[in-house]
Amino acid sequence: MGTVGRLLWPSSGRIGDGRSGVAEGGLDRAAQEELDFFNWCPSPREWWQLAHTPDGEPVGIHIPAHNPSGPCVGFIGVVPDQRGRGYAYDLLAECTHHLAEPGAEFIAGATDQQNFPMAANFARAGHPVVQERVHFLPA
Repeated sequence: MGTVGRLLWPSSGRIGDGRSGVAEGGLDRAAQEELDFFNWCPSPREWWQLAHTPDGEPVGIHIPAHNPSGPCVGFIGVVPDQRGRGYAYDLLAECTHHLAEPGAEFIAGATDQQNFPMAANFARAGHPVVQERVHFLPA
């Protein structure tokens, strides 16, 4: 079991298959698309990590990934009951460390423009805004 800061990263917290444990039909379309993307990425699912408090309470997940452009913060998710406690930063820091440790020279990351807390976490962790992307939907 690894400890970084105030969170625990038990080896049993690694996710081998993002779909295991989800009952048939339990994922809505958006969640399925996220999983499909991460399964498409060449990075292994063994990188996906769950985090817990020292008392064993689940906090969230981080998914370091490699997309065709290189290493990226694939996903940071905090359990709703744990939000507002700074855990998103902890997850981002561990995800960044996971990618930087083997030598990543740049790490991409993205968040919605309206997600001010996550944007602030990226800034605090030293991730500069270098590009913005807008998705348009047909009328």
